Order: sequence, then structure tokens, then C-alpha cells
Amino acid sequence: MRRVSALAAAGFAFAGGCALARYVLPGDWLLWAAAALIAPLAAGAALLRERRRRNCVLICLFAALALVWYGAYSGIYMGAAAGYADTTGTVSARVLEYPYRDGDEYASVAVKLAEPGSPRLGVAVSDYSGTLPELRPGDNVELTLEFIDAAEKYGDPTDVYASRGTHLRAYFVSAGEPERDALSALYFPQELNHLLGGAVERVFPEDVRGFMKGLLIGETQGIYADDELDNALAVTGVAHVISVSGMHLTFLYLAMLSLFGRRRAAIFGAPLVIVFTFMAGCTPACVRACVMLLLSMLGTLLNREADDLTSLGLALLLLLGANPMSVANLGLQLSFGSMLGMVLISPHIDLRLRELWPGKGVKGWRRPVRAFIISNTTASLGASVFTVPLVAAQFGYVSLISFAANLLTMWAISLAFTLGLSSALIALAFAPLGAAAAWCAAWPARYFVRMIELLARAPFAAVYTADGTVVVWLVFTYAVFILALVLRRRGKKLRWAVPALCSVIVLAAVIYASDAAGREERAVTVLDVGQGQCVALLAGDGAAVVDCGGIMTWDDAGDTAAEYFLSRGRHELDALILTHLHRDHAGGAARLIYRLDVGTLYLPADCDDADGELEGILAACEARGTGVVRLSDDLELAVGDMTLTMLAPVGTGGDNERGLAVRADIGGLSAVMTGDASMGAERLFAGSGKLDNADVLVVGHHGSRYSSSFELIDAVRPSVAVVSVGYNSYGHPTEDALARVMTSGAEVYRTDENGSVTIRTDEYGEEGR
Repeated sequence: MRRVSALAAAGFAFAGGCALARYVLPGDWLLWAAAALIAPLAAGAALLRERRRRNCVLICLFAALALVWYGAYSGIYMGAAAGYADTTGTVSARVLEYPYRDGDEYASVAVKLAEPGSPRLGVAVSDYSGTLPELRPGDNVELTLEFIDAAEKYGDPTDVYASRGTHLRAYFVSAGEPERDALSALYFPQELNHLLGGAVERVFPEDVRGFMKGLLIGETQGIYADDELDNALAVTGVAHVISVSGMHLTFLYLAMLSLFGRRRAAIFGAPLVIVFTFMAGCTPACVRACVMLLLSMLGTLLNREADDLTSLGLALLLLLGANPMSVANLGLQLSFGSMLGMVLISPHIDLRLRELWPGKGVKGWRRPVRAFIISNTTASLGASVFTVPLVAAQFGYVSLISFAANLLTMWAISLAFTLGLSSALIALAFAPLGAAAAWCAAWPARYFVRMIELLARAPFAAVYTADGTVVVWLVFTYAVFILALVLRRRGKKLRWAVPALCSVIVLAAVIYASDAAGREERAVTVLDVGQGQCVALLAGDGAAVVDCGGIMTWDDAGDTAAEYFLSRGRHELDALILTHLHRDHAGGAARLIYRLDVGTLYLPADCDDADGELEGILAACEARGTGVVRLSDDLELAVGDMTLTMLAPVGTGGDNERGLAVRADIGGLSAVMTGDASMGAERLFAGSGKLDNADVLVVGHHGSRYSSSFELIDAVRPSVAVVSVGYNSYGHPTEDALARVMTSGAEVYRTDENGSVTIRTDEYGEEGR
């Protein structure tokens, strides 16, 4: 059994205590729980052997300290933040970064309050007025801010901000003249990061510029704006490559090793690694890698072998000691989870692979190929052991192609990072030479992007937890591997191929069953997309979506809709219908088109594009070969076992007057959607007679008082009414609209209370009404 050092035991015990405080124990129980942990110390000291006694004492002591510190930190920092929330005032602050600007009207910047007698609260400042001045990291400035509680978002409690060290959010009002002092010089890594970003902007070709900024300096806005690339990174399981992390520090250290040798790299590498960590914003992944590399370098200089578990324990103590609430930070969880898997699991995988593929007799080019395949397989599989459940729980998918993606692309990422960083540094001194080097670095970057976009389109590149059987498969997989481990420890002979084969068989059965069930399903589903609308229609071989947008939510409506269909084995949509182009109805359309093969997009011929959605949607259609039909007349369309009736706009007034209305007939089930049409437009739609006697009404305009007219309700006479609504400041759904809908006697459901609402044809029979 592997020995656990005192520092490793202390670090993981502290992390465990923080996790207990975050996920298990109520806040007023923390001190009692800490006292309960101290009690076993005396018993442990008396009854256990020396080594076990030491570990027992350390585990209990540091877990108890974590509980106390978590409670104290929450009370001090979040308590102080609560005093600022919902107030407007002028405060002294130190700027932590260069402001991010999106056009002339939006900017954001992170600052830390420097008020006398107050904790140094982190504040995320947003400016929608276009008046935020030019600021530099390290500036001291007087800011007038309208503060917002960072412990709540979209009406729900959250600690996402606090886990990142942000205790308050604020809207910018005005600023004084920034000043600098002696401490401002400590922010030179952020200055260097800004200079490198400018160099990347100048010398890299446009097609890879956004990707290289993400890879080299962690500026990911350009990547997130590219729906196809962003989706491909997620589906292939390699999204970590564009979030500056421990992997990038490892690339940097390996480059130094190749240039200077082990001892010189240890001497000169330490300052460089520290500076790069601060340039990256001291993210948990970078701090973890920095600590591990520094201890490894120290071990080299002292002729001692560094212990990875000890390094992980120390990194946890540093991060959670600075902010115990960061235990909820997904980046921290994924970084430490992946490294823990590589420390504990990868050596066993490596040993098994070398037994299966002995190196004896392997010569020439086959030797480095063998080493590359074994090392990448070992790292990839080991890192996945603890991170796959985290990704599945947080993002709702399991990548099945991540191993192939890592094997095919990690060499390109290493090359692109090393050449790209060198190019940016050279460009700071001599731009033409830097541009020439950047031209070379662009090629492995292009290879990486094209390869992962290709892999992301592979059938079943990922499976989705929206299909509950995928969760069953995941639990089964971990259960059979744990069982194999238990049986092996008991002396039973059991090869790892047995649980792996069992997992593959169950996965194949899950995929087949989901695909078969999806082809048989006939249903209308109003998806929960926050304050917006997205209606999924399934009818045998036919599939369609009416609207795809949502605001005031963490999730993109395009992802929600895509994962609904993908979890049912559906990779194609026959039709995507947009009633109009407001963001809450069309904001996820481009992403949906990139994620599924959409046959045809239908939208009004004369539709307002005040939210600026149309350009991105049409670009997605062109890239993916989706047809576009602009409707100025009514259209009836057969899609599989479904008939779609699209009514052309009937109004000539505002934006909502120029939208489509849609009726879907699936066997005996019919549904009506009128988008954000006003009462006047609804009356005209109802007068056509094409919306009469439907089973389901998707309540207009999210329950606005200006929709859901008596005339429409009387024509439709729904049995079920669904309000697609989320957190909002409009008062949706209004009492007036709900009262009018209830006059029909319909059962009323709301996505903000009931989640996604599904109505199936078997509830109405094949003949309907």
C-alpha cells in the first residue's frame, strides 16, 4: 500500500472538511461538527500504531480546522458583502486586470475593495454605459458602483462567484482618476499577459487568432463566440486545452528541459513558472501545477524524488486556505480530480499496457510511436477516472471520443503552445520575425481545430445524461470496476478486460435502446430554457423545433435542445422554425444548427433583427448546409408522422406583430405556438380557423398580459397549457394571462416550476379529439 505523507493527509483532510461544509452540513452545525472531529484524537492516539496514529490525528485536526475556517470565511467575507448588496456608493478599489471590452457599450473588470476596516472583497464590475475609463492592473481608483448580491443569480442562490473569489457584483456608475503606488509593480505579470495578447492579435492569422489567445493567455471570448469550435471542444472532451491550466505549465517546463537540461531548468524555471501562474490569474489548475512543478524542481536540486500526493496536498492547503469556498470551483475539482487519477490509477494502466505491448523487439520509428501511445493512453484514462462523473453531473454528457481526441491532437496542442508562446515573445521585440514564427505555429493550431470539429461530428461522440439510462450505464461501469478491484484484492483472478467488456456491452445496449425509443416517440416537449421558448417536436422519423432561445439562465438554449434530441439518438432535425428573432426565441438557434444536422430553417420574411441574431444564424446555416425559407405566406409541411402548419405574420406593427404562428399535428396530438404575438395578432391567427381545437397551447409571450386573448383560447380550447418562462423582471406570467387561460379548463404547467414539460400522443390516442 502506498504511504501517505503527513502533508498529503493534512491537505486532503482539509479539502474533505471544506467539502463537508459546502455540500453536507448546515452552516450552524459547523462548530459542532468540528468539535465532534476533535473527540477521536485522544482515542486515536491511544489505540493506533504510530503511523496510523499520526494520520488519524492529522485527518481529524485538519478536517476540523477546515470546518471552522469555512464558517469563519463565509461569515467574514459573505457577511460583509451582504452589507453592500443592493446599495450604491463610492469605494476605494484596486484593479486586478485590464478591462474586457465588447464593442463600445459593454466592459467588465475585476477589482478588490480597499476600504479601511473592511475585508478585501472581490468585485466583478460590469459597465453597460460605455464610460468605464482605461484602467491598468494595480491601479488604485475611487469607483461609484451599484452593488448586487453575488450569492444569487437568476433568482436562485449560488456560490459560483464566491468559489472564484468574487464576493460582489456591481454596475459601474462613475470613476475617479486612477493612481499607482509601490504595490502596483506587483501586477507586472498581468501587464505581461496584456502585452502578449496584443502580440497575438498582431501577428497571428485571423482564422486562428481567437484560438491562440485562448491557448496562450486564457482569453476565451473568441472561442466561446465560435459555436462550432466551442461545441467541438466540449463534445470531444478537450475543452481544458483553451483554459490556461497545469497542462500549459507542463508544456513550458518540458520546453525548458529540452533547452537547458534538468538542473538548469530547475534553477531558471521556478521564477518563470511562478510568473506564468500569476499571468494566468492564479487559477486552481495553474496553482496546483505550479506547486507540483516547484516541488519537483526542488527535488531535482536536492537529489530527491518529489511525491505527487504530497504536492497535491500542499496545493489544496494553499488554495483552500486562501478561499475555502473554492472547494465548489469546478476548475479546482476537475484539475485535482484528473491529477489524482494520474497519480493513483495511471501507473497501473501503464504497467498493464506495457505487459500487453512489450518493448522488446520494437525498433525504429515504432519505438517512439509505442511510447507516445502508451503515455497518452495512460494519462488520458487515468485523468478520466475521477473527472467523468464531475463532467456528467455538471454538463450532462460523457464524451466517448475523448481518448481518440487526446491521442490525435495533444501533440499538436503542445507544438502550437510552444511555438505560439515563442512567436508572441519574439513579436514583442521584432514583429516581422514574430509573424513568421506565428505562421508556423498556426498550422498545428489549424490541425487541432479541424480534427476536433471532425471528431465531434462522429456518431455517438458523446452520450447525454438527459437519457436516464446513460446515468445507469455510468453507475454500472464504476460499480463493475470497483467490484473487480475488490475481488482482485481478495486474491481472485480477474482481468480488467472483463469489466471493460461489460461496460461496452451495456453502453451498446443503452445506445440501441435509446435510438429505438427515440424513433418511436411521438411527443411535444416545452423545454426549460429560462426566460425564453424552445419547443421540441418528435414524430417517428420526423423531428422539429419551434423557437430556440432563452435569457436569464446559465444554459444555452441550443445546448438544451440539442441534448434533448441527442439523448434520444436523434442527430438530425427536419425543420427549425423561428417565430421571430428576439434573443429569447432565437438566441440558441446558431448553436443548435452547429450541433445537429438541420434540414431547413423557416423564419418570417420581414422580421426584425434588433437583437442581432440573424447574421450568426445564417452563417451557421451556410457552414452546415441548412436551407433557409423566409415565409410571407402560410405553409403546410409534412415531417415524418407530423404535419406542421406555419401561419405567416398578420401584423404590421411592432416586432412581435411580425412573427409566425405554428400548429403541429402528431397523430392524435396537436399543439399551437404563437410566439410573442399580441392579442391583435392572435385574433387574426384565430380567425383563420387553422388553430382550432388543439390539445396543447404554448401560452403566448411567456404569459404577458398583452397575449393569450379570449378569442385565441376559445378557438384552440386546449386541454393543456404550458407557460415557457423563467426568472424575469417583467412579471411573467401575469395573473391576467393565467386567468384567461384557465377559463378554458386547461391544466396549466410552467417550466420555471415544473421543468421541461412533455405531452405524448399516447395520452390522447391516435384519433385525438
